[in-house]
Amino acid sequence: MLELAWQELLIIAVALGVGGATKGLTGLGLPMVAVPVMAGFLGVERTVLIMILPVLVLNLWLTWTLRDCIKEVPEMPRLLLSGVPGVMLGAGVLYLASERFLATVLAIWIVAYLLLRVLHPNLSIAGDSRHRLAPAVGFAAGSLQAATGISAPVLASYVDALGLTPRAYVFTLAAVFATLSGTHFAVLLALRAYSFEQFTVSLLAVLPALVFVPLGTKLRSFIQPQVFTQIIRALLFVMAVRLIYGAWLS
Repeated sequence: MLELAWQELLIIAVALGVGGATKGLTGLGLPMVAVPVMAGFLGVERTVLIMILPVLVLNLWLTWTLRDCIKEVPEMPRLLLSGVPGVMLGAGVLYLASERFLATVLAIWIVAYLLLRVLHPNLSIAGDSRHRLAPAVGFAAGSLQAATGISAPVLASYVDALGLTPRAYVFTLAAVFATLSGTHFAVLLALRAYSFEQFTVSLLAVLPALVFVPLGTKLRSFIQPQVFTQIIRALLFVMAVRLIYGAWLS
């Protein structure tokens, strides 16, 4: 059983709550906020197992509540269908490439994209390009999700360039994340990677995250699109810093 002091449980609950609020606001943020804090108490492996259900449930919930936005993202089927085999490939890549290499590649991807947005602020992806790039982005996101646990840098960069409304942006991220985490969860169940205790704790971890998602959703209605875009790019920059720090300095 878990042997955590109430102070430690409170810190974990707060981390999940803040992550949930960020998730509701931007479609990103739950693993980025909660995983580093929880890993300090539970270890990385257990934290990853615990976080799968909160990530899956929150993204399913956001996908359902924002389902009317699907008409704004006609390339969604291509993203989802290509992401599933990407997850399968990523599991193999994990054993062939070092963690430092994977983290560095992700960080370089984010920084290059952010520099491109600074130099070309009106850059957008439209028309046939959206459809042609969707399978590659979905496959890459799935591969990186399974290989590194992080698919947002690739996916968020692509979705950011589509110029979607805030609601459609969150819907797109949530739908793809739900598909990737659902595939991951199914693989873990097939491999019997969950103990009863781990499954129970993972299920309970859904509650603090889920409670705070509506707060982030409400904040989204008060934020201007330009500010929302800056929040997304700030999150991408934080991801890059965390990846570099984890790969080379920790």
